[in-house]
Amino acid sequence: MITIKADSQHAIETAARLLNQSKVIAAPTETVYGLLAKWNDEAAINEIYRLKHRPHDKRLQMLAYDLDAAKQAGLLVTPELEAIAKAFWPGPLTVVANAADGDTIGLRIPNHPFMLELLRRLRHPVAATSANLSGTPPAVTPEDAVKSLDGKPAALFDGGTVSITNGTASTVASLLDNQLTIIRPGLITLEQLKRAIDNR
Repeated sequence: MITIKADSQHAIETAARLLNQSKVIAAPTETVYGLLAKWNDEAAINEIYRLKHRPHDKRLQMLAYDLDAAKQAGLLVTPELEAIAKAFWPGPLTVVANAADGDTIGLRIPNHPFMLELLRRLRHPVAATSANLSGTPPAVTPEDAVKSLDGKPAALFDGGTVSITNGTASTVASLLDNQLTIIRPGLITLEQLKRAIDNR
């Protein structure tokens, strides 16, 4: 595993290259450190599950640069999702919505300069989950991001201690069947989400 400062000159270029080579990387978001693989890269995604000992029935979320990138990767974008995106993204919110293939996708647009620039450069969403062994607390430091895993990702991008949300996880909401519900409470409340939709 190589360790690279997230703000170093070639960090974004290196991260994009590794992801395009079917590698797994660890990098900071505004909430916690995450393990990342290119979206729909089955081999790299399987490596995330192995590193974390994550049950395969627990899905990974999609991180995308914007709604257009998520739509091109198969997400169905509704007016309700557009209203939420306008109000809260980039930010600590994951929304589960329908996909074009009949499946579902949990989308987040992270508010972190490294992640946003990586997603812009990659021009493709990534599959992501918190960088910790399943059942252990999410990591807010680069050291914690890799110490409990069963092995190492190809690279760790060191962005220092995540302090924007002090490790508070993102809100997870669902827009399935045109019903807005909260799956996991976080920084953004159900009332705030409803208000954004009502004000569209």
